[in-house]
Order: sequence, then C-alpha cells, then structure tokens
Amino acid sequence: MERASRTVTQVVRPVLRSVLHEALESETGGEVVVKSSTVSGRIFIVEQKVAWAVLNGPGVQNFSSVLIQRQLVSRDDVEQVMTECRKNGGNFCEVLVAWGLVPRDMLRDVLRGHMANHLQVLLSLQDAQALFVPQPRTYSSQLTFSLEELTLPVEQLSTHPPAEREVMPNVKQSLEETLKIEGAFAACLVDAKSGMCLGSQGGTATFNIETAAAANTEVVRAKLKAMTVLGIKDRIEDILITLGEQYHVIRPLAAREGLFFYVALSRATSNLAMARFRLAEIEKGLQLT
Repeated sequence: MERASRTVTQVVRPVLRSVLHEALESETGGEVVVKSSTVSGRIFIVEQKVAWAVLNGPGVQNFSSVLIQRQLVSRDDVEQVMTECRKNGGNFCEVLVAWGLVPRDMLRDVLRGHMANHLQVLLSLQDAQALFVPQPRTYSSQLTFSLEELTLPVEQLSTHPPAEREVMPNVKQSLEETLKIEGAFAACLVDAKSGMCLGSQGGTATFNIETAAAANTEVVRAKLKAMTVLGIKDRIEDILITLGEQYHVIRPLAAREGLFFYVALSRATSNLAMARFRLAEIEKGLQLT
C-alpha cells in the first residue's frame, strides 16, 4: 500500500508570527514547531484556531500543575483524569468539565492565561526558528482560541483571571525607573501563579527577561513552600540569585500577594545594596488598582 504523502512547509523562517499566521489561515490545520537556543515549543492549530501551545524549557510549568497550584484540582484528581483520557481517548479539559471538577468558564480563563503565557514567551524569542507542518486532526474539545485572545494585552481582555485582569496603570513607569538603577539591564513584573509577565523592560540578545521570569517563578513557589514546611510565619522581602556576571533580584510585592518584581543586573557595574534600596522605593510608588 502506498503511504499517503504529507506536505510540509520546507522553509524554516526566523519569524514565528508570520509562520503562525500561515498556519491559522490553513484549512487543514496542523502543528507549528518552534526552536531557539534556549527553549522550544509547539503550537497546535485546529479549524483555524489555537488548540494548544506548549513551551519546553527549564522551570516551565505544565497545565495540570497550574490547576493544582490554584487549588482547583488535587493531584489525585489529575491522575484519575489522565487515566480516563488514556483509557478512552478523551480530552483532559473536557473530562475535567464532565466530571464537575472545574466549571467550563473558569477552566477556559485559566487555560487561556496559561497558553497566552507560553505563546508570549515563544513570540518574544529573538532567535526563534519556526516550521509549519500541515496535518489534519480531530480535536474533541471546544476550548480553542483565536490568536487575538492569546496575544492582546491583559487589560484588553475581560476573560483573564483577576490577578491578570487588574492591571496597574503605572507598571510601565515603574519598570522604566527600575532600569535606571545602576547596572540594571532587564526588569519585569510577574504573576507568581501563572508565571505571566504583566509588564517588562530591557533584555539582551542572549537574555530574555520574560523567559527568565517564567522559569524563576518556581523559585518563589519553592521558597514559600519551604517556609510553610518550616513553620516560618513571615514574608519574603527579596530573593537574591548571584551568578558569575549577574545579580538577579526577586522582590515580592508587599501590597499585592502573588506579584513580584524580577530584576537582572550586571555585577561589574551595579551596587547591590543600592539596587535593593531603590527597588524597595520603586515598589512603594507602584499604584495598584
């Protein structure tokens, strides 16, 4: 029997957005494969919408972990749902809804935020290469999204969870002030629950602040978990990560639980004590609504 041929877009382009638009215009659908020097990912297209976006890299949190972190499901729930999916070929999200574990509207909000975060990181990769592989497939879920739903700024979408929807009006100004700290070359404000950046400034060709922030969200979670285990009833003022040529400072906001500043500085040109002092001052001036 002659194997059915499958057409593949042969040209690997450096611009993911153009390849993604090509995939979304395709009536066939398929998979966009993304690779860079630091992370890789896949974006699945069904009926001209994004069905799934997967980011692979250090510290990246999968969707089931997000649901557990937000206390929407337990680990036992996830294991039982996964067993059901493997047994009967069901869709993970649809089984969650069918079993009454998570309401559909809530699940859609959380899933949209999770996929938007992964897509945001992929689109921000300066050295990303992308390849569209047309491949018709069936998808047993209506939880798909337009590109606009996954790429619009958080303040323009009402479907975000509260922590992402309540955007601070002067985040940009605060981050611009942060970059004025001597030695600072990248900064962002991060939602610790999803790993999504609510705003970012700076970065270099080899250092993507949003990717770094998403990965280091696990550092914040791990420290909070350790404090709980140890019975320490206190707040984290900041977390310092010292590298050979850089300082990375994580500062949770005292006025808004679940958000933190993430700042990268050059060790050669920064004064760490002054940087921590200035960051505390900038936090005080951040207006939260």
